[in-house]
Amino acid sequence: MSDLKTIVLQTNDLVVGYRKADKDIALFEKLNLNLCAGELVCFMGSNGVGKTTLIKTLTGLQKAIGGSLEISDNQSVAVVLTDRITSSLMTVYDLVTYGRYPYLNWRVTLSREDYELIDQAIRQVHIESLADKKLIELSDGQLQMAMIAKALAQNTAILFLDEPTAHLDLNNRVEIMNILRGLSRTNGKTILIATHELDLALQTADRIWLATPDKTILQGLPEDLVLNGTFDEVFQFKGFDLKTGKMSHEAYRGVEIQLEGNGYEYLWTKNALERCGYEIKQASKLKVTIFQKENKLAWKFSHGDYTRDYFTLMSLMEGLAIHP
Repeated sequence: MSDLKTIVLQTNDLVVGYRKADKDIALFEKLNLNLCAGELVCFMGSNGVGKTTLIKTLTGLQKAIGGSLEISDNQSVAVVLTDRITSSLMTVYDLVTYGRYPYLNWRVTLSREDYELIDQAIRQVHIESLADKKLIELSDGQLQMAMIAKALAQNTAILFLDEPTAHLDLNNRVEIMNILRGLSRTNGKTILIATHELDLALQTADRIWLATPDKTILQGLPEDLVLNGTFDEVFQFKGFDLKTGKMSHEAYRGVEIQLEGNGYEYLWTKNALERCGYEIKQASKLKVTIFQKENKLAWKFSHGDYTRDYFTLMSLMEGLAIHP
C-alpha cells in the first residue's frame, strides 16, 4: 500500500504580513509549505507571531505580500475564525444553513442536497439536540461546535480553524480535537488548526507547523519536533520538560523514597511524591509500595520495622510529612 499523499495546497516563497503607513510589514518570509489530503495539521507559535494573518492569507481573506499560493483543482476552502457572532437570536440550524449560502442562486432557495448537507454537518459534530436553540442560549463550547458545523456544511475539501478550542474546558477541547481528527480520517478532509493546545496537538496532529522567531515555519511530525529539541528552542519552556511531559520539581525536602509499583498508579504516585518535594531513589531505606487491599488501591509505607497502610495519596503525604 502506498503512503504517498496528495498535496492539495502549496506555498511558493510566500511572504505573509500586512501594510502599515504605506509600508509592508512581513510576519513570515519565503514560506514553502504544503497540506495533504486527509491530513490534520496543527499550526503553533508564540502569541502575536501571526497565526491568524497566515490563515487569512491562505484562505484569500488577506493578500500576500509576495510569493504564490496554489490550491489543487481550484478546490474551495472553509474557515472558522475567532470573530464573535452578533446575531445571537438566530438558531443553531439557521447558523449552519448559512454555510450553504455561497452556493445558492439569486432566489436564495435551499435544495434537497443543501438540507442533506446541513443535517449531515449537524450530525458530524453531534449537536442534533441543539439545532433549535438560539445562539444566545449556548455555552462557548456549543457555539464553537455550531461554527464548525457551519463550515462543514460548505462541504469543502479544506478546512481552516483559528483557535477553535480557545477558552473552552478540557472536555470540550478534547471533543473538538477528536471530531476534527475523525473528519480528516474518515472524510478525507484537509484540516489546518491554529492552536496553543500543545498537549492535544501532540496527540492528534499528523504534522505540526511551528512558527519561529526568524519569520519561518518549521514542519514535521510532532514526535520529531519533541525529540530534536525544536519545541524547546522555539517556546523556551521554563520549568517544563516536554520530553517527559512534566514540570520540573525541586526535591526541597532532601528526603529520598524508594517507590515500587506499576502502571498509571505508579506514574501518578511518583508525580505526587515529586510534586511534594521528595526524590525517587530506589536505594532509599524509606519505601512506598503500591498494592491492592480489600479490592481497594492502597499504599504501604515502610521504614525498617515500621509499616503503615494508606488508602489515599493525601493521607500518604500527610503520613510522610510527620514521619520522624
